[in-house]
Amino acid sequence: MATIYVNVLVNVAKAIAENNLPKYVFMVDSTGYSGDGSEGTNELRTKCENGDTIVWSAVSINPGEAIAILGFTGQAIPNMVNPQRYPQYDGTVWGGRVNSAGNNVQYSISMLLENNIHMTFDPFITATNPTMNVR
Repeated sequence: MATIYVNVLVNVAKAIAENNLPKYVFMVDSTGYSGDGSEGTNELRTKCENGDTIVWSAVSINPGEAIAILGFTGQAIPNMVNPQRYPQYDGTVWGGRVNSAGNNVQYSISMLLENNIHMTFDPFITATNPTMNVR
């Protein structure tokens, strides 16, 4: 089983100024997959296998701006994946094991910007069941 890293990059100041987090979220993951047009957008379609672990990390693209992940909701939560906060990272890193397969299952990430503004956006997960090599 693999660990998939999802980086959530946010222009915190612009998101707050325009009250529009999705417009200022840029997501990439470590799968190396490209081609569906979701890379670099707020609707990243992370591809993985049932049993993989996904680790999300949130970063402000502007130094000194506070950001944290508050939690996850949506169709993929908690049955497909149930992310938990990694306490040593002050809310900026969460992770969870993928527990079932699904195609383009949407979930929401709730974020805390500058320690007092709550906003959300909605990316996707596609998880396939691993194939067994039979000899």
